[in-house]
Amino acid sequence: MDKEFNLLTAIRTLLKWKKHILTLTIFSGLSAGLFSVFVMDEWYFSYATFYPNNMSLSDRGVLFGEIATYIEYFGGKADVNRILTIANSNPVLDYVIDSFQIAEHYKVDKSKPYWRTMVRKKFEKKYEAIKTERDAIQISLYDTDPKLAADIINTVVHRVDEINKQHAKDAKAKQYEAIKLQTKKLQLDVTVYSDSLARVGEHYNIKVSSGADGTVIIDGKDYKAVQLYKQIMSKQSNATRELNNLNNIIGQIEVANLGSESSLYVLESAFPADRREKPVRSLVVLVTVMITLFIALISALLFEQITEIRKQL
Repeated sequence: MDKEFNLLTAIRTLLKWKKHILTLTIFSGLSAGLFSVFVMDEWYFSYATFYPNNMSLSDRGVLFGEIATYIEYFGGKADVNRILTIANSNPVLDYVIDSFQIAEHYKVDKSKPYWRTMVRKKFEKKYEAIKTERDAIQISLYDTDPKLAADIINTVVHRVDEINKQHAKDAKAKQYEAIKLQTKKLQLDVTVYSDSLARVGEHYNIKVSSGADGTVIIDGKDYKAVQLYKQIMSKQSNATRELNNLNNIIGQIEVANLGSESSLYVLESAFPADRREKPVRSLVVLVTVMITLFIALISALLFEQITEIRKQL
């Protein structure tokens, strides 16, 4: 009986206050709608999706068939992690902040001592670089300007590509310089051997000719001089062969370095969104109405309960 009585009392109370509850609920819904239209900013979402290319595809060994093993076209887990690290790094974020004047866009006072930190924190709340379920990389951004959001994302992708390629370029440049240095040393050795052969041959009257089978015949009266001549010639031949091999490698490296292809395979470039992503005005109004209705119902019941208690006292 107590439960039935309390339930009936609650219903009577709510019916008594129904006009106030409905008025308050409708007013809150209208206010939320007006607030979402005239006060809340409209945010647009732009994103780009891409895979990292396998940078070893442009290596000399792969281009000229020295590596026969199968090589994946796209990069692996390490490449994905490296791209994500670059995309979230301060050099990339600072480049965007400076290039697009994000401080002015976010209305941050640059006269403040820590304005750059403030801008970066605001930007990072709206910016995201993640790995998708299909192991692709997606870079996204919310902004009130749809064109600006798309431009920023495309710039980030381009900047990440530049930084990612620079590492490979630096490694290849060091390898190229090391081989060039070794080539100069071998060229000097070949010259020294040639001069030595000329001196020994002239001094001991050594004659060099070719046999019918293409072999080299070295004639001389001094046996030791002939043997010395053969040793020098062998060293010269080895140095020349190695020099030619290095010159061939240098040519291959130069060809490999001519490629300026992207280190990223872009599946979807960012484009200006044609509709806002948030706020969802219907959801804002619905949530506001539900919260207001709940509070109004509880308040009406509490008010009546407190009034009844006071009467009993």
